[in-house]
Amino acid sequence: MKSIALILLCVTLAFSSCSKSDSETPDMPPPTSNTFNPATATLVSQGTFSGNRNYTVSGVAKRYTFQGKDYIYLENFSTTNGPDLKVYLATTTNAAQFVNLGVLKGATGNQSYVVSVPVDFKQYDKILIWCQQFSALFGAATLQ
Repeated sequence: MKSIALILLCVTLAFSSCSKSDSETPDMPPPTSNTFNPATATLVSQGTFSGNRNYTVSGVAKRYTFQGKDYIYLENFSTTNGPDLKVYLATTTNAAQFVNLGVLKGATGNQSYVVSVPVDFKQYDKILIWCQQFSALFGAATLQ
């Protein structure tokens, strides 16, 4: 009897710790303190976001070079909110091969992500808004 109660308690705690409100992306990205500024960087390629299925994603993904580094810049960006949203640089929209650029900083607003590993942008030409928790594509842009 005690073991059943313990199992029920563990299951309850597991479900309550993953509530949607605790893990949703903030509405706006936090103020940035890095030195990246698209006005002083070199634009290399860009693509327009489109949503997937029931998700709305809009804005433009831009690849810049700045001070010897590559940056992905989301401009006029907006997405349907969700838990555990990440920004991926990928070869396909199913995220078979990807580089995780980090947690989406905000559901709306301009935001930048440094590409911290060497990448062949001829292959990794997709910017994905990806829900890692549920392996779900919210939207994508193809850099051209």
